[in-house]
Amino acid sequence: MDVLLIDDHPLFRKALGRALWDFADELRVQEADSVAEAMDCIEADPPDLVLYDWRLPEGGGLHGLVAICQLLPATPVVVVSANEDPEVMTTALAAGARGYIPKSVSSDIMLSALRLVLAGETYVPAATLGNRRPVGATSVLHDGMLTARQSEVLTLLAEGCANKRIAHKLGIAEATVRVHVSDILQALRVGNRTEAVVRARQLGLLGASP
Repeated sequence: MDVLLIDDHPLFRKALGRALWDFADELRVQEADSVAEAMDCIEADPPDLVLYDWRLPEGGGLHGLVAICQLLPATPVVVVSANEDPEVMTTALAAGARGYIPKSVSSDIMLSALRLVLAGETYVPAATLGNRRPVGATSVLHDGMLTARQSEVLTLLAEGCANKRIAHKLGIAEATVRVHVSDILQALRVGNRTEAVVRARQLGLLGASP
């Protein structure tokens, strides 16, 4: 997988690049510190995923995002920014971004968000957007809570459904189910699906055992 990091802070690019090594096999990371340099990288070797800093010094923000999305219409572009203004988030998503990840989140949440994006979903931090979260967008586990979608997956796990069956029932890809199951296990701090169901019942996230 080829990932293009567009950020004008070298230390952040290096830190994010290191975090991404746990994300995919055969990963190749390109770096750019401006929209102009990113355009050169894209034209020379189109990436599979773009991570874009909203606050670039020249040509950034909405203008740069639109230009990149137009150049790569089939490639997921995710904004990774210190700017947590809900209006900026909704603007970025409306302009074509497939996700918006605040730089303040942990590396685990960031990687989970990227997995959701690559599985075909859109990620936004629900805790920040509140009721303005776009229809169809998904938030990754945050502050120990499960999203509505993950709660649905958990309920079907408790019914003994396999991933393929869960995907069919919810109308989502099986790869997306795997991401949700992984996030559920992480949130509940358990090692497998059975333990997740037991722990969820202990926490009152599911009904008691019959």
